[in-house]
Amino acid sequence: MVGIVMLSSFVTNHLSEETTDMVFYLIQTGILFLGIFLATTIALAYGEVSVKIANFEGIRLTQFFRNIPGVLLHAFLFSLLVVVIIFVSTYSIYFYVIQQQSLFSLFIGALIFWIDILVALSLQWFVPIHCTFHNKFIKCIKKCFLIFMDNTGFSIIMALYTLILILLSILPIGFFPSIAGIAIAKQNAFRIRMYKYDYLEEHPELKTPRERRQIPWEELIYEDRETLGPRKLRSFLFPWKDE
Repeated sequence: MVGIVMLSSFVTNHLSEETTDMVFYLIQTGILFLGIFLATTIALAYGEVSVKIANFEGIRLTQFFRNIPGVLLHAFLFSLLVVVIIFVSTYSIYFYVIQQQSLFSLFIGALIFWIDILVALSLQWFVPIHCTFHNKFIKCIKKCFLIFMDNTGFSIIMALYTLILILLSILPIGFFPSIAGIAIAKQNAFRIRMYKYDYLEEHPELKTPRERRQIPWEELIYEDRETLGPRKLRSFLFPWKDE
Protein backbone atom coordinates (compact mmCIF):
# COMPACT_ATOMS: atom_id res chain seq x y z
CA MET A 1 0.00 0.00 0.00
CA VAL A 2 2.98 2.29 0.55
CA GLY A 3 3.84 1.73 -3.10
CA ILE A 4 0.33 2.80 -4.12
CA VAL A 5 0.64 6.02 -2.10
CA MET A 6 4.03 6.71 -3.68
CA LEU A 7 2.57 6.04 -7.14
CA SER A 8 -0.27 8.47 -6.46
CA SER A 9 2.21 11.12 -5.31
CA PHE A 10 4.45 10.53 -8.34
CA VAL A 11 1.57 10.81 -10.80
CA THR A 12 0.26 13.96 -9.09
CA ASN A 13 3.65 15.66 -9.24
CA HIS A 14 4.13 14.83 -12.92
CA LEU A 15 0.74 15.88 -14.22
CA SER A 16 0.81 18.95 -16.41
CA GLU A 17 -0.98 22.13 -15.40
CA GLU A 18 -3.34 21.64 -18.35
CA THR A 19 -4.72 18.43 -16.83
CA THR A 20 -8.41 18.88 -16.10
CA ASP A 21 -9.94 18.04 -12.74
CA MET A 22 -11.92 15.21 -14.33
CA VAL A 23 -8.77 13.55 -15.68
CA PHE A 24 -7.01 14.04 -12.34
CA TYR A 25 -9.83 12.41 -10.38
CA LEU A 26 -10.08 9.55 -12.88
CA ILE A 27 -6.37 8.85 -12.50
CA GLN A 28 -6.55 8.97 -8.71
CA THR A 29 -9.62 6.72 -8.75
CA GLY A 30 -7.75 4.24 -10.95
CA ILE A 31 -4.81 4.22 -8.54
CA LEU A 32 -7.18 3.74 -5.59
CA PHE A 33 -8.86 0.85 -7.40
CA LEU A 34 -5.46 -0.72 -8.13
CA GLY A 35 -4.47 -0.53 -4.47
CA ILE A 36 -7.73 -2.03 -3.23
CA PHE A 37 -7.61 -4.72 -5.93
CA LEU A 38 -4.07 -5.79 -4.99
CA ALA A 39 -4.89 -5.83 -1.26
CA THR A 40 -8.12 -7.78 -1.85
CA THR A 41 -6.38 -10.29 -4.12
CA ILE A 42 -3.70 -10.94 -1.49
CA ALA A 43 -6.33 -11.14 1.27
CA LEU A 44 -8.46 -13.64 -0.66
CA ALA A 45 -5.46 -15.76 -1.63
CA TYR A 46 -4.28 -15.81 1.99
CA GLY A 47 -7.88 -16.38 3.06
CA GLU A 48 -7.98 -19.67 1.17
CA VAL A 49 -4.84 -20.73 3.04
CA SER A 50 -6.19 -19.48 6.37
CA VAL A 51 -9.20 -21.81 6.01
CA LYS A 52 -6.82 -24.78 6.13
CA ILE A 53 -4.91 -23.27 9.04
CA ALA A 54 -8.14 -22.66 10.97
CA ASN A 55 -9.15 -26.28 10.34
CA PHE A 56 -5.76 -27.51 11.65
CA GLU A 57 -4.70 -28.74 8.20
CA GLY A 58 -1.22 -28.62 6.73
CA ILE A 59 -0.33 -25.96 4.16
CA ARG A 60 2.38 -25.21 1.63
CA LEU A 61 3.74 -21.84 0.57
CA THR A 62 2.88 -22.55 -3.07
CA GLN A 63 -0.83 -22.77 -2.19
CA PHE A 64 -0.97 -18.99 -1.86
CA PHE A 65 0.26 -18.49 -5.41
CA ARG A 66 -2.00 -21.21 -6.79
CA ASN A 67 -4.99 -19.49 -5.19
CA ILE A 68 -4.43 -16.16 -6.95
CA PRO A 69 -6.03 -16.98 -10.36
CA GLY A 70 -9.18 -18.28 -8.68
CA VAL A 71 -9.79 -15.13 -6.62
CA LEU A 72 -9.17 -12.46 -9.26
CA LEU A 73 -12.82 -12.12 -10.32
CA HIS A 74 -14.16 -11.69 -6.79
CA ALA A 75 -11.26 -9.36 -5.94
CA PHE A 76 -12.13 -7.24 -8.98
CA LEU A 77 -15.84 -7.09 -8.15
CA PHE A 78 -15.22 -6.35 -4.47
CA SER A 79 -12.70 -3.61 -5.31
CA LEU A 80 -15.12 -2.07 -7.79
CA LEU A 81 -17.86 -2.08 -5.13
CA VAL A 82 -15.59 -0.44 -2.55
CA VAL A 83 -14.44 2.26 -4.99
CA VAL A 84 -18.05 3.05 -5.93
CA ILE A 85 -19.00 3.28 -2.24
CA ILE A 86 -16.04 5.58 -1.53
CA PHE A 87 -16.80 7.78 -4.54
CA VAL A 88 -20.53 8.10 -3.83
CA SER A 89 -20.03 8.63 -0.09
CA THR A 90 -17.26 11.21 -0.52
CA TYR A 91 -19.23 13.22 -3.05
CA SER A 92 -22.44 12.99 -1.01
CA ILE A 93 -20.83 14.05 2.26
CA TYR A 94 -18.99 16.90 0.50
CA PHE A 95 -22.23 18.07 -1.13
CA TYR A 96 -24.39 17.96 2.00
CA VAL A 97 -21.86 19.06 4.62
CA ILE A 98 -19.59 21.50 2.74
CA GLN A 99 -21.82 22.96 0.03
CA GLN A 100 -25.31 22.95 1.54
CA GLN A 101 -24.33 23.92 5.09
CA SER A 102 -27.77 23.59 6.62
CA LEU A 103 -28.95 21.70 9.67
CA PHE A 104 -30.85 19.20 7.53
CA SER A 105 -27.88 18.66 5.20
CA LEU A 106 -25.60 18.08 8.20
CA PHE A 107 -28.05 15.43 9.39
CA ILE A 108 -27.98 13.76 5.95
CA GLY A 109 -24.18 13.91 5.89
CA ALA A 110 -23.96 12.33 9.34
CA LEU A 111 -26.46 9.66 8.29
CA ILE A 112 -24.37 8.80 5.22
CA PHE A 113 -21.25 8.62 7.40
CA TRP A 114 -22.83 6.12 9.81
CA ILE A 115 -24.22 4.09 6.92
CA ASP A 116 -20.66 3.87 5.61
CA ILE A 117 -19.50 2.61 9.00
CA LEU A 118 -22.19 -0.09 9.00
CA VAL A 119 -21.25 -1.10 5.45
CA ALA A 120 -17.56 -1.31 6.40
CA LEU A 121 -18.36 -3.42 9.47
CA SER A 122 -20.39 -5.76 7.27
CA LEU A 123 -17.94 -6.05 4.38
CA GLN A 124 -15.11 -7.05 6.72
CA TRP A 125 -16.60 -10.57 6.59
CA PHE A 126 -16.33 -10.84 2.80
CA VAL A 127 -12.98 -12.66 2.73
CA PRO A 128 -13.80 -15.40 5.29
CA ILE A 129 -17.30 -15.87 3.83
CA HIS A 130 -16.01 -16.23 0.28
CA CYS A 131 -13.12 -18.50 1.28
CA THR A 132 -15.37 -20.73 3.40
CA PHE A 133 -18.43 -21.11 1.19
CA HIS A 134 -17.22 -20.02 -2.28
CA ASN A 135 -20.62 -18.54 -3.08
CA LYS A 136 -21.33 -16.15 -5.91
CA PHE A 137 -20.36 -12.54 -5.32
CA ILE A 138 -23.84 -11.17 -4.60
CA LYS A 139 -24.61 -14.01 -2.19
CA CYS A 140 -21.34 -13.35 -0.33
CA ILE A 141 -22.29 -9.68 0.04
CA LYS A 142 -25.74 -10.61 1.36
CA LYS A 143 -24.19 -12.95 3.91
CA CYS A 144 -21.83 -10.17 5.02
CA PHE A 145 -24.79 -8.03 6.08
CA LEU A 146 -26.62 -10.98 7.63
CA ILE A 147 -23.59 -11.88 9.74
CA PHE A 148 -23.19 -8.27 10.85
CA MET A 149 -26.86 -7.79 11.76
CA ASP A 150 -26.88 -11.01 13.79
CA ASN A 151 -23.46 -10.40 15.40
CA THR A 152 -23.18 -6.62 15.67
CA GLY A 153 -21.12 -6.46 18.86
CA PHE A 154 -18.81 -9.22 17.70
CA SER A 155 -18.31 -7.43 14.35
CA ILE A 156 -17.37 -4.19 16.11
CA ILE A 157 -14.84 -6.01 18.30
CA MET A 158 -13.31 -7.73 15.26
CA ALA A 159 -13.09 -4.40 13.42
CA LEU A 160 -11.21 -2.85 16.36
CA TYR A 161 -8.98 -5.93 16.58
CA THR A 162 -8.26 -5.65 12.85
CA LEU A 163 -7.38 -1.98 13.29
CA ILE A 164 -4.92 -2.93 16.04
CA LEU A 165 -3.32 -5.54 13.76
CA ILE A 166 -3.00 -2.95 10.99
CA LEU A 167 -1.30 -0.52 13.38
CA LEU A 168 1.03 -3.27 14.59
CA SER A 169 1.93 -4.01 10.97
CA ILE A 170 3.28 -0.50 10.44
CA LEU A 171 6.43 -0.87 12.57
CA PRO A 172 7.73 -4.07 10.86
CA ILE A 173 6.79 -2.51 7.47
CA GLY A 174 3.98 -4.96 6.85
CA PHE A 175 5.94 -8.15 7.44
CA PHE A 176 3.99 -9.04 10.61
CA PRO A 177 1.12 -9.54 11.27
CA SER A 178 0.25 -8.06 7.84
CA ILE A 179 -2.61 -9.19 5.61
CA ALA A 180 -1.81 -12.85 6.31
CA GLY A 181 -2.22 -12.42 10.07
CA ILE A 182 -5.43 -10.45 9.63
CA ALA A 183 -6.83 -13.11 7.26
CA ILE A 184 -6.08 -15.88 9.76
CA ALA A 185 -7.60 -13.89 12.64
CA LYS A 186 -10.77 -13.18 10.66
CA GLN A 187 -11.06 -16.79 9.48
CA ASN A 188 -10.66 -18.17 13.00
CA ALA A 189 -13.25 -15.74 14.32
CA PHE A 190 -15.66 -16.59 11.52
CA ARG A 191 -15.17 -20.34 11.89
CA ILE A 192 -15.91 -20.21 15.62
CA ARG A 193 -18.90 -17.95 15.01
CA MET A 194 -20.29 -20.59 12.62
CA TYR A 195 -20.50 -22.99 15.58
CA LYS A 196 -23.40 -20.86 16.74
CA TYR A 197 -25.41 -21.53 13.60
CA ASP A 198 -24.59 -25.23 13.62
CA TYR A 199 -25.88 -25.37 17.19
CA LEU A 200 -29.07 -23.47 16.34
CA GLU A 201 -29.67 -25.75 13.37
CA GLU A 202 -29.41 -28.77 15.66
CA HIS A 203 -31.83 -27.17 18.15
CA PRO A 204 -34.83 -25.87 16.18
CA GLU A 205 -36.81 -25.61 19.42
CA LEU A 206 -34.87 -22.42 20.23
CA LYS A 207 -37.11 -19.86 18.57
CA THR A 208 -37.22 -16.70 20.68
CA PRO A 209 -34.38 -14.15 20.43
CA ARG A 210 -33.57 -14.69 24.11
CA GLU A 211 -33.29 -18.46 23.66
CA ARG A 212 -31.15 -18.09 20.53
CA ARG A 213 -28.69 -15.93 22.45
CA GLN A 214 -28.07 -18.66 25.03
CA ILE A 215 -25.21 -20.35 23.16
CA PRO A 216 -23.05 -22.82 25.19
CA TRP A 217 -19.76 -21.50 23.86
CA GLU A 218 -17.59 -23.42 26.32
CA GLU A 219 -19.11 -26.65 25.09
CA LEU A 220 -18.84 -25.69 21.42
CA ILE A 221 -15.18 -24.70 21.53
CA TYR A 222 -14.12 -27.48 23.92
CA GLU A 223 -12.63 -29.60 21.13
CA ASP A 224 -10.66 -26.64 19.80
CA ARG A 225 -9.29 -25.93 23.27
CA GLU A 226 -8.23 -29.55 23.64
CA THR A 227 -6.58 -29.54 20.21
CA LEU A 228 -4.63 -26.35 20.82
CA GLY A 229 -3.89 -26.98 24.48
CA PRO A 230 -2.52 -24.34 26.87
CA ARG A 231 -0.13 -21.94 25.18
CA LYS A 232 2.21 -19.33 26.57
CA LEU A 233 3.67 -16.35 24.74
CA ARG A 234 7.08 -18.05 24.79
CA SER A 235 5.71 -20.99 22.79
CA PHE A 236 4.72 -18.63 19.98
CA LEU A 237 8.07 -16.83 19.89
CA PHE A 238 10.30 -19.85 20.61
CA PRO A 239 8.28 -23.00 19.76
CA TRP A 240 11.36 -25.26 19.88
CA LYS A 241 11.75 -24.59 23.63
CA ASP A 242 8.54 -26.57 24.29
CA GLU A 243 10.06 -29.74 22.85
